[in-house]
Amino acid sequence: MNPPDRHRGLLSIACSTAALLLSACGGGNSPAVLPGPPPTAPYGIEVIVRTSENFSTPADVTAFVDLAVQNGVTAINLLVKQDEDAAIASGSAFYASGILPRAPGYATFDVLQTMIDATRSHNIKVRAWVPQFHDQVAVVAHPDWQMIASIGGIAVPYTGSRQTEYFVNPLHPAVQDYERSILQEITTGYPVDGVMLDWLRFDNYNMDLGPTTRAAYQTLAGIDPLTMDFSVAGAARDQWNAFRMDGIAAYVHSVRQLLPANLTVGAYILPPEFIEVAQDANRFNADVGTLAPMCYFVDWGYAIDWLWSSCLAQTAQKAGSAAIVPAMDSQLSDAQYQQIFTHLHSQYPQIKTLAWFYHGRWDAARLQHLARLSRL
Repeated sequence: MNPPDRHRGLLSIACSTAALLLSACGGGNSPAVLPGPPPTAPYGIEVIVRTSENFSTPADVTAFVDLAVQNGVTAINLLVKQDEDAAIASGSAFYASGILPRAPGYATFDVLQTMIDATRSHNIKVRAWVPQFHDQVAVVAHPDWQMIASIGGIAVPYTGSRQTEYFVNPLHPAVQDYERSILQEITTGYPVDGVMLDWLRFDNYNMDLGPTTRAAYQTLAGIDPLTMDFSVAGAARDQWNAFRMDGIAAYVHSVRQLLPANLTVGAYILPPEFIEVAQDANRFNADVGTLAPMCYFVDWGYAIDWLWSSCLAQTAQKAGSAAIVPAMDSQLSDAQYQQIFTHLHSQYPQIKTLAWFYHGRWDAARLQHLARLSRL
């Protein structure tokens, strides 16, 4: 129904009983102006910022914050621990860490402190984006922590499916202690507004098959998971996956218990249908204030409607009281954004903020584009 039709019946009744509405009934000198739907409030703008691509000097940080202020950015989620394995090893620090090695080129440049200083006089939150179990630094220092996969029934170190990557075992107690110590170092050493957890997952069903996890599962289920055929769906694989999901959820709970109660904890999550990574937000939604689903339909090879009909729909079912702040691809066309926003407004009115991701350098034009998009 078009907006004017919703008001026509009520207007007819009002015209018969209130002389003040004569003009709307055609008795006045000018045509009625019927109210339309209330305007939609602009979305809050968060930006997810890769450090090495954006900040080489303190002046880069200052310039970026100036642009963020000009374009209404409400929060900066800053990568403080390298996530990818490329020129910089995952697990390297962009802050003054006593635990992690500093990333090359950042030995004397504390990007996190510089960002906090630059935003201090502005109404912009700074959160530490802290990848968890994708961590080359930890693997090199502790080879026994490396993720182990079952390949043809043989346990081998996992080094990625399409490119070389380094995972640690999310269920290894020493790994969890290590990653928590980093979060504690950041949140006690810096007045951040929150932390965004990332890489809270495995990469497929057939991991982790290291001795620590195998022993734990054998005690629980009476079966050595290395004997399982993970290509076969069924009760056995579901039980194994539930064991891993519970382990990830218990870790998130331990993080929430460790960090100050007034500190926001959020998580970037893969689309919920990717159940093979054992990341079930329904099991840890009470321990995070924000869930940021990465509904990158282009990257995953889906049609655009998958974003709202599947990824966000399933996230909403699992979110509980956690706010949903979708991680948005910043490189789509305006027509695609218009289509997406139409569905967000109508189907997900609970979503008030969008988190925009760009792998490269944020510049004035890109941030100005976000300001325009927030008002669609």
